[in-house]
Amino acid sequence: MSVMSIDRPMATRSTRVNLGTRGSRSTRQPSTERQRASAPPALRLTARGRLVAFVASLLALAALVVGAGQMVEATAGTGNGEPVAVVVGGGDTLWGIAQDIAPDQDPRSVVGQIRSLNDLGTRPIVPGQSILVPVAG
Repeated sequence: MSVMSIDRPMATRSTRVNLGTRGSRSTRQPSTERQRASAPPALRLTARGRLVAFVASLLALAALVVGAGQMVEATAGTGNGEPVAVVVGGGDTLWGIAQDIAPDQDPRSVVGQIRSLNDLGTRPIVPGQSILVPVAG
């Protein structure tokens, strides 16, 4: 027969038991994990991605500069000086005068400038009449 001594402690193995999650999965997440799960992932650019973004922004800036330069050039073509007086001859029209003074410009815009310089409105021009025309630059 074996006698057990009460004075001596028994060697036991300690185990942890989590009664709240044993046998079933827990669906509760701590608040920081819920925030991370609902937040979109951060955008991370590689070196090649940064290079592509830089080149694209340079191209957009160059296109903007070229477009602005073309607009300035187009608006500065006619009427950038003092208007000159012209005497209307027989058979002259505003369209023909506009093509003579500014052959590289749109005649419609030049005719509009001549009409506004002379307050013509819709009145026709007559031979011998003196009108102001914009100077082509």
